[in-house]
Amino acid sequence: MHTTMMDVPLSLNSLLERAGQLFSSNEIVSRRPDKTLVRHTYGEWYRRTRSLAAALKALGIEKGDRVATLCWNHHAHLECYFGIPAAGAVMHTLNIRLAPDEIGWIAGDARDRVLIVDDVLLPLYRQFADLHRFEHVIVYAFSGQPVPEGFTDYDALIGAADGAA
Repeated sequence: MHTTMMDVPLSLNSLLERAGQLFSSNEIVSRRPDKTLVRHTYGEWYRRTRSLAAALKALGIEKGDRVATLCWNHHAHLECYFGIPAAGAVMHTLNIRLAPDEIGWIAGDARDRVLIVDDVLLPLYRQFADLHRFEHVIVYAFSGQPVPEGFTDYDALIGAADGAA
């Protein structure tokens, strides 16, 4: 008898691995605010996503913890969509179109432990920073400029992780 059952569970981690293996040379293209393009392959995306998961675990993130994102639509945010759940955490996408006090209240109510934010959205973050204290604020340099002092650099964080998560 033929079946449609798969050999592996259909989980986010198996989808992540499949994309990294079968489509490793296909490109993911993002556009920065200055209109320059950033290109990564799915193979690079797979490694960066696994490194993000490992980095979050190294920061003490455990199964069920909430990791918030305040990002535009680009490759690093795509890494978050897979890397955060791969670490066992829950991705909590904050709505950039809400008022700052609403964003702060929502982050506090959700008990988000970590925030991953685009550098271009730091002015918005600073408007609600006093309403909820994140244990870690990780900044992705979407503008291509250096990450401001006092924040964790997203690329440096995942560059230092081993990707074994």
